[in-house]
Amino acid sequence: HEEFIMAMPGNYVNAIAEAEAETGTKFGCFLTDSFLWFGGELAAERGGVPWISFWTAGACSVSAHLYTDFVRSLAAATPTANGNGLEQKLKVIPGMSQVSISEMPGEIFAKDLEAPFPGMIYNMALKLPGANAVVLNSFQKLEPTVTDDLRSKLQKVFNIGPMILNASTPKPPLSDEHNCIPWLDSLPPASRAVYLSFGSGITPPPPEIVALAEALEAKRAPFLWSLKPHGVKHLPEGFLERTKEFGKIVPWAPQVQVLSHPKVGAFV
Repeated sequence: HEEFIMAMPGNYVNAIAEAEAETGTKFGCFLTDSFLWFGGELAAERGGVPWISFWTAGACSVSAHLYTDFVRSLAAATPTANGNGLEQKLKVIPGMSQVSISEMPGEIFAKDLEAPFPGMIYNMALKLPGANAVVLNSFQKLEPTVTDDLRSKLQKVFNIGPMILNASTPKPPLSDEHNCIPWLDSLPPASRAVYLSFGSGITPPPPEIVALAEALEAKRAPFLWSLKPHGVKHLPEGFLERTKEFGKIVPWAPQVQVLSHPKVGAFV
């Protein structure tokens, strides 16, 4: 992917020039993914037309990158004896008082901020204050403190989230070997299940798995949890037996079909 990142600016310049030559019309505005930090330069080269940057995730993640220099300096000055130094909470960053240094995105701590991928993220953080507007896939009540802080640093911030893929005619699942859809179908008419999934490549740390399990058991709401076997082993003893009447844990679920099912009321 490094070659792709390095080629991006030139490819965009060429594609824009071709489009303008073909149509005879100059671009009057640039709406780019925030990763395309050079969007501001393209806009400036065309007489300063507006540049709108779209961050496809929420406010907290982009805010973390805007604090890159501060977090790096804090990490460098934080003792790491016993491996606990990086667990210091970022109390001075609005909305992140419960986040530790070690939980910040890995790109922030890259040894070389000029390397292709860390450099792309870092340049984005440096350039975003110059965007005429930054659009977030979030909403004010979800991240009020972080969003307000972003508004103090960026020219304009607009929330347009949550943006969720919603297929009008869901296709049958390619595979449902664990019978997730029939299980959802079998729930009482008024029931709404909680669906939990953290993706194919991520498993929450053991303490978080335990906390989630305890909350599900206490609430006794129907739940469908996509959890890999190496995560299942960290569940509280007896959890599967105690929750078998209202919960189902599978190693994989057809997520699009599950999320579009009318019996799913929450997604974690």
